[in-house]
Amino acid sequence: MNMEVTYLQHSQIESASEILAHAFANDPTFRYFTKAEEQARINAIKRFAKAMLRYNQPYNQIYTTTNDLKGIAIWIPPGKYPLNDLRLLSLGLYTLPFHIRLSKLAKLLSILFTFEKYHQQDLPQPHWYLSMLGVSPAYQRQGIGSLLLQPVLQQADKDRLPCYLETSTEGGVRLYQRHGFEIVRNESLLAGKLNFWTMKREPL
Repeated sequence: MNMEVTYLQHSQIESASEILAHAFANDPTFRYFTKAEEQARINAIKRFAKAMLRYNQPYNQIYTTTNDLKGIAIWIPPGKYPLNDLRLLSLGLYTLPFHIRLSKLAKLLSILFTFEKYHQQDLPQPHWYLSMLGVSPAYQRQGIGSLLLQPVLQQADKDRLPCYLETSTEGGVRLYQRHGFEIVRNESLLAGKLNFWTMKREPL
């Protein structure tokens, strides 16, 4: 593949959030919690993605493709987890409740708390955390997601550090397994409406 990976620039945050919004438009978790209309769902995901991009920009560990942006990988480096919730809210996450189904807000907060609890239990030591990985629908299944993982996976191997992530799709599980991740948890939530996996990769 004649394509290279580079750091995302601050000026590209708007475009990157648009790519992530469309990449996650059919994600089971976002579909469950956001409003039924497609554009409303995309707008909600875009706001979430933009907050995550702004939060992580100072760490300079957001990767994309050179020239045209085809995908985005947001990594949180060792020592920067847990997240600062107040900072996330100040960067735009406070608007998210206005873009989701209010009847499910309490369930969403409960699930986020569960994710946080499991994360800290699964990997309390310093590690790399893959916050989001998304590829534009027009470029999926072309190896771009795998390509975007490489800089941090190589750095993690060099530094002998593990990596961690959550995913809510079986396709995501298969992708990450190809890169050395192993399933830590596989749980069904909300009476079987949602499944999620936590995964860990030890340095190779």
